[in-house]
Amino acid sequence: MEKHLKECLARREAAAVELQEQEPEISAEQITRSLVYGLNMLRNLLFQRIHEDVEVNFGHDSMLLPISVEESERVAKCEIETYQIAVTAQSIQDRGYVRCDAKWFVKWLAELRLGEDLQDSKWRRRIRHYLAMSEDEQRLDFSRHLETVFPEASRAPLILYRLFPLSVRIVSAVAFGHHLEAAELRNRQTFWLPAIGDCHDCHGRPLDNGEQCPVCGNPIWTYHWLCAD
Repeated sequence: MEKHLKECLARREAAAVELQEQEPEISAEQITRSLVYGLNMLRNLLFQRIHEDVEVNFGHDSMLLPISVEESERVAKCEIETYQIAVTAQSIQDRGYVRCDAKWFVKWLAELRLGEDLQDSKWRRRIRHYLAMSEDEQRLDFSRHLETVFPEASRAPLILYRLFPLSVRIVSAVAFGHHLEAAELRNRQTFWLPAIGDCHDCHGRPLDNGEQCPVCGNPIWTYHWLCAD
């Protein structure tokens, strides 16, 4: 575990240096760290929602459990990462947060997020596949891939897949210091799930990347909140 953490830290530091060379006017180290904290949390929370939360609310179903939970978790998290990479890259490019070449930025982000797993051409193809799709096509294809790897995901509230890409975009906006745009994206989430604004702790506001509301689960809401009327 310690070796893995050191490798992740070294990869983050190297990525920050590369980004600074491409974008000398931004605070690359701070932005890279914020993206890592935010996307790590989204990945882990989404997996929790499709696995642990489903088991708590529906129990264990031997027909849905993968043969190897540990390996399926690894692959499922790679599936989440490829989707996050595509959504993040598109959001950052569309909103003009960086000026560098789009292909370079996708490669930079993919190396930052996937590390050695990027050696598997399957994930490189998946990223290119998502980038060629519309937002709705991306979301539907992502849910299909995730449920193929981890069938339990089919029992998660469907609204989760509607909210998740917007959470990814919020992480991107917060990392680059565009808090008004993050609030605008949160308003889009509130349209789909009005209960977001009812939390007495975070009040539905976008949090700093890496933070989580202990009451509602923001930035990826708990099963109870996802099912709220």
